[in-house]
Amino acid sequence: MSAVTETAEFASARRAGIVLVAATIVSILAMAHHPSVASHDAGAAIAEIGTKATLNRIVHGVLIALMGLEAYAFAVFADRIGARRDAVRLGLVAYAIGIGAMIGAALISGFVVTHLASHYAEAGEDPAAFANLARLAMAGNQSLAQLGVIAISVAILAWSVALLHDRAQRWLAITGLAASVLPAFVLVTGGVRLDVTGMTLVVVAEAIWNVAVGVALIRGRL
Repeated sequence: MSAVTETAEFASARRAGIVLVAATIVSILAMAHHPSVASHDAGAAIAEIGTKATLNRIVHGVLIALMGLEAYAFAVFADRIGARRDAVRLGLVAYAIGIGAMIGAALISGFVVTHLASHYAEAGEDPAAFANLARLAMAGNQSLAQLGVIAISVAILAWSVALLHDRAQRWLAITGLAASVLPAFVLVTGGVRLDVTGMTLVVVAEAIWNVAVGVALIRGRL
């Protein structure tokens, strides 16, 4: 590898690290502004969703964009630790599945449900029908979010296993093992539901791994 090429690759890794850390921090801030619906009556819920629709779309739109940036950063990360290795490739595939599922969940929560609420509010149709459709939409949201958490956990686990052989990166591997196993375990055992609070906890757990990887990329440790 020439000095010019090596310098360019380190610069690329540093950019990816900065993007990953920044996107992770903004994701936590976005989740802190994630709106929730307190109303149990269908008609009141439609009105509440309508009131919070703009904020809901902005938050979920920002989260989707941030997920894309994080995917870019992890593609660079995978290249740095050896994209031709089976564990790294498995991680990339699992992460792609996880991000795709999370984007689907965000689209349902941020755009599909708000569109349904707007339609029923404008049309003056039976709120009970909206309640049934909202339950279906949220069932899809929860299924996609659960798939996303498990797939991303598998990705982090695979990348952590790939790093275990490197003594200098063992701390990062151990961080990844904890960040991958804990969210998946708590989710599978029913310890947390992926509502706003549960999803925030997952985001924070994954943020520890994201920041650790980002710092390693910025410092040229990978």
